[in-house]
Amino acid sequence: MRTRTALAATVALMALPMPAASAVELCHVANAGFLIKGEKTSVLIDGLIREDQYDGRFALPSDAVLDAMMNRTGLFENLSIVLSTHRHGDHFDPKATIQNLRSTRSVQYGVPTDAVAALEANGLTDTERARLMIVEDGPQQEFTHAGVRIQTFDVDHGPNMPQNVGYRVTVDDVSFFHTGDISAARSQLSMAGLNALPVDVLIMPFWYGFQDAQQRQTIEESWAYGRIVPTHFNPASQAWMEQFGGLAGLKNSVKASFENAIINTTEGNCTAIE
Repeated sequence: MRTRTALAATVALMALPMPAASAVELCHVANAGFLIKGEKTSVLIDGLIREDQYDGRFALPSDAVLDAMMNRTGLFENLSIVLSTHRHGDHFDPKATIQNLRSTRSVQYGVPTDAVAALEANGLTDTERARLMIVEDGPQQEFTHAGVRIQTFDVDHGPNMPQNVGYRVTVDDVSFFHTGDISAARSQLSMAGLNALPVDVLIMPFWYGFQDAQQRQTIEESWAYGRIVPTHFNPASQAWMEQFGGLAGLKNSVKASFENAIINTTEGNCTAIE
């Protein structure tokens, strides 16, 4: 009887549904900055910025969020990797990066080659340099840290602009691609290896492909994506936005123009990605 009871209990236990794996979350930080938050590790892209170099044109993280980044608390408690797509001040802050290097001893950093000089000018040491994944201009590279796979791609920012790195980041088997400030033709992206690249979530400036049929075709041919996250919205309405009904109208127009789009411009707001 005991054997039958134990067997029945085992069968009943096996019949129970297995707990679902925790979804990866995509959390907005500021401007084009996002945190990819996994179960045990997180990746911050273009969000570690403190200094306003554009007179309020682009949103910055709040002091509370910056403090959480520096101390790996709250939303950033399992932060493992910080990535910067390019050295413009609305995506990369060398002073804040140096501060973060010194306050978080286990975090690794991915930066373009031409951003290293700004870190050196702010006191980068040899020990700190050893924690940098320096992305060369042109060839694809691949890094792995804390179970996260990072693949880099050359994504053109336009004439007379700095090196811009596109990152494909895979956390808990969910893949994200952040284009940085893309201004690339299809031919350039193809040469960089972006030919229907599979990715679950594509993050790019809202203006690329918005009301531009050629750029839209470039997006569709370069990535095989599940969801798209248009970003880099100004924090306040500007005169040119009135044709869309202001900032809110612009966001609605952008969302309507992209299938399955996620518009997230609220600091700390997270979207679960299954």
